[in-house]
Amino acid sequence: MSAPTQRKRKPRQRSRGNIEELPSGALRVRVYAGVDPVTGRRYDLKSVVPAGPDAERDAQRELTRLVHQVDEHRHPRTNATVNQLLDRYLERSKVGRKTKNRYRELADMHIRPLIGKTK
Repeated sequence: MSAPTQRKRKPRQRSRGNIEELPSGALRVRVYAGVDPVTGRRYDLKSVVPAGPDAERDAQRELTRLVHQVDEHRHPRTNATVNQLLDRYLERSKVGRKTKNRYRELADMHIRPLIGKTK
């Protein structure tokens, strides 16, 4: 007689994100995307699905989309603004004093006014 075969169960995977209902009835979808390298804080991708008859289904689709985006590394890895990244670059750059001052002037004239607040 042969030994009984046992089925191996797959371990239950933890949810990679969550869906929560907002007071307005809309659903917020949130997926963990890692740690922000600039600030050191937790970074989540978020999306809000408007309330409606298909909101739950749409939220599940959005959750799947965000999880795939994280898996494919297509999400921004920081919440830092261009201004914050420029400041960090300028303090760490290994160039001469005059060159660094010129970089600051150019950034202040051309970059910061246009896209400095952009994440």
